Amino acid sequence: MSIAAVELGSVCRMDRRTTAASQALGRGLEFVGMEHIDPETGQITLGQGSRTGEGKGQAFLFDDRHVLFGKLRPYLRKIALPCRPGCASTELVPLLPDTSRLDRGYLFHWVRRQAVIDMLMAKNTGARMPRADMSVLLDMPIPLPALEEQRRIVGLLDRAAEIRRRAEAARAKARAIIPALFLDMFGDPATNPRGWATQRLGDVIARISGGKNIEAGNGSSPYRILKVSAVTSGYFRPKESKPAPEGYQPLPDHRIRKGDFLFSRANTSELVGAVAIVENDPGDLLLPDKIWRIEWRSDTVKPRFAYSLLRSAEIRRIFAQIASGTSGSMKNISQAKLVAIKVPIPPLPLQTAFAEQAQRLEATARALDTAATKAEAVAAALSGEVFG
Repeated sequence: MSIAAVELGSVCRMDRRTTAASQALGRGLEFVGMEHIDPETGQITLGQGSRTGEGKGQAFLFDDRHVLFGKLRPYLRKIALPCRPGCASTELVPLLPDTSRLDRGYLFHWVRRQAVIDMLMAKNTGARMPRADMSVLLDMPIPLPALEEQRRIVGLLDRAAEIRRRAEAARAKARAIIPALFLDMFGDPATNPRGWATQRLGDVIARISGGKNIEAGNGSSPYRILKVSAVTSGYFRPKESKPAPEGYQPLPDHRIRKGDFLFSRANTSELVGAVAIVENDPGDLLLPDKIWRIEWRSDTVKPRFAYSLLRSAEIRRIFAQIASGTSGSMKNISQAKLVAIKVPIPPLPLQTAFAEQAQRLEATARALDTAATKAEAVAAALSGEVFG
């Protein structure tokens, strides 16, 4: 698809109308700061940030004709489509398209593209607090099909985004059932209301193994080394990895395998002890030194039971308590402290029943993951075809 391009500044301008934030609030206009914008959806969620506009100086005025563009740290993608009048932090620049030539939704999707963000970051001002040079943005070429075609493209991109949002919401609901099911079947580990026998983790773990502390390579190696961020969400993220050094040959035990139970022994107080299960073939991924593989005694513990147990509030509290380290940004759990933790261990048949239900719920969540990924791929392909 070949579409003629024009400079953005010829079809869009910065609308720098300002007012005192206090006066705008007095007129009933809501104040929008950078913290109120969801970078994934572009939606404005008021009440989620620390600021209300009170005590602020000048603020930009905007309405439902504008696209709000966050010029501070543009890589954060604080870009929004407001649906009603308001006032904004002066770090959020209202862009006003010429609606006879440029659709607002089309501008929104174009300005969120990685290529646009990269260009702005390459020519930003400020080292510690980079700000986009808005003249660079307005000088960029934007493909400009007819308005009817712009609106058709926006409709397709919006539908793909809505599919992704619905899939993500349904996935979150499916996964939220698992901890509720765990508490219903086994009770809270903090009080052990069912009176299950307690054992040391060391008595139910068959083996703990870790990888090596290796510097990242130049990308020529077929192997990649996991980062701790690969497990911090509680779900395995294989893309959170770095290249292994050129020519590096890992030990077989250092390779990630399908079914591995991974444990982050080092992270912040809030994230140390995060766990994840490798659901699919991970390819050529390697264990780092900060992530352990835990193998459970098969006659005592089901991995999916252990996964929910170690993610429970009580065990998370214990992990934060036993983690050592002088820096709040990096705490460490030693094997000696981990294996000494006492936990309630229900009968294996009950664990098996729980694991089967959790597996079905997780399969549903992964299917929704796939739907969201396909929607993103459609949107990316269309965006690439239109915007280049």
